[in-house]
Amino acid sequence: MGIDLDVAKFLLSARERKVSFQKTLMLGNQKFQFFKSDYESLTSSFKLKDFEEVKDSAEFFRFLGAREISAMDISDYEGAAILHDLNKPVGNELKEKFTLVLDGGTLEHVFNFPTALANAMEMVEVGGHLVIITGGNNFLGHGFYQFSPELFYRALSDENGFQVERMIASEIRGKWYEVADPKKIKGRVELINDKQIYLMVLAQKIEGKPLFKNAPQQSDYVEMWQGDGAMQSTDSAANKLKVWLKKIEPLSQILINIKQKQIDSLVRKEKSFANGKAFKLVDK
Repeated sequence: MGIDLDVAKFLLSARERKVSFQKTLMLGNQKFQFFKSDYESLTSSFKLKDFEEVKDSAEFFRFLGAREISAMDISDYEGAAILHDLNKPVGNELKEKFTLVLDGGTLEHVFNFPTALANAMEMVEVGGHLVIITGGNNFLGHGFYQFSPELFYRALSDENGFQVERMIASEIRGKWYEVADPKKIKGRVELINDKQIYLMVLAQKIEGKPLFKNAPQQSDYVEMWQGDGAMQSTDSAANKLKVWLKKIEPLSQILINIKQKQIDSLVRKEKSFANGKAFKLVDK
């Protein structure tokens, strides 16, 4: 994906939150993809000085405060200095070595994703941060995978020594929305839309722990298994209508034909950015 307007904005926002870029590792040597208007937009939003002089990813990370900048890739075709196949565990010499690890669009291309994610997590030093920029909706075919908010909230958890500080769903070069934790709102965070979406995650490593000792589980199922009551379905309004229609069988087909568009509209609204319980509009 590289460093474009949205990625740069997310990283500049991270700097405002006192994230340290001192020792930065990029998974893949990130390309700098900027228009003149992007420089103007970010300079205005963040009150930057001399930002227009930044022309590549190394200069950008130095601008953010990096003293050491490294790139890891499976080969050196883009100039990466650290060569490693993320399908395989990293060695001890790379663990807890960096204040910030950036996945700028790499993990979705790695088949053995749990190992690749664990590698990224293990290379962050305690107190440091992991930033993940990946494809959400409408990136079908871009990589092996598209990811959900639930995955990162459950994997980057206290149990694994991490804490998600913020998660953003970003319409590319468009609006930004804070994404709620499904466990906290007791409902799935789902999205149906017609634009490409970046899912951007900032998580801090708060403690060094063995990773994935217990496999992450989807939170609504955990609640059901524990007998604490099922979480609210995002389809609750539609389901109520369907149950009601079934009770009045003779009229159901006629009413279904009349109500189907309303049902579809309710479902679509609950699985859209209009769902204020799951998404909150933010500037940066």
